[in-house]
Amino acid sequence: MEGDIDNALKRTRAFYPQVLQDLSHVYFRLRCQKFVEMIRQTAEFLDVSPSKPAKASNGHAPGSTDHEEMEVDDQKNEPEDWDKMETEEADSSVKYHELLEDTLRYGQELKQEFQDDLRTESTLKEIFSLFMYEDPRASPQAHLLDRASRVPVAEELNSAILVSLGKSSSAAIELLYQQTEVLVDYLSEAGGAGAFLHVRNDFLK
Repeated sequence: MEGDIDNALKRTRAFYPQVLQDLSHVYFRLRCQKFVEMIRQTAEFLDVSPSKPAKASNGHAPGSTDHEEMEVDDQKNEPEDWDKMETEEADSSVKYHELLEDTLRYGQELKQEFQDDLRTESTLKEIFSLFMYEDPRASPQAHLLDRASRVPVAEELNSAILVSLGKSSSAAIELLYQQTEVLVDYLSEAGGAGAFLHVRNDFLK
């Protein structure tokens, strides 16, 4: 899962509709992850540093009076460059506030949808706390914004789909990985050859 929760929900509804109907907790986790992904997107806008004065063609900062040639360059390029930067800043600001409003609206819908389910209360409080910070990455719950947080959600959805098909909740590759780790741990005992192996780092990255 690459964070496209809408697509995951769409495909699951189309091909495995019973999964979301019968397993409300899976549906809930997907919806919560969607909110987290939206929060992450708003945080990424904060990484755009304030625009700095554009450099002239000779590499010096505009405004210096050391060289007449640079003054000519500034007179030529500076108005156009500043207009472009102001336009880009305005566009970025509009997009940021639109995303912020969309995120707030989605959060309100999420809260309303699950407000009567006491099982969801703690999780909702946890993800909503991200919205209390101007930069959600400064929140105590910032770990939720890690891309790794997508993994357990994706694994739970995959397991639910496999079970709905009458198969094991673990995919074949996952079972192989688990069995290999057990074998490596056994070989590592007493400093055996397995001590030099790390399945995830050596073979899965």
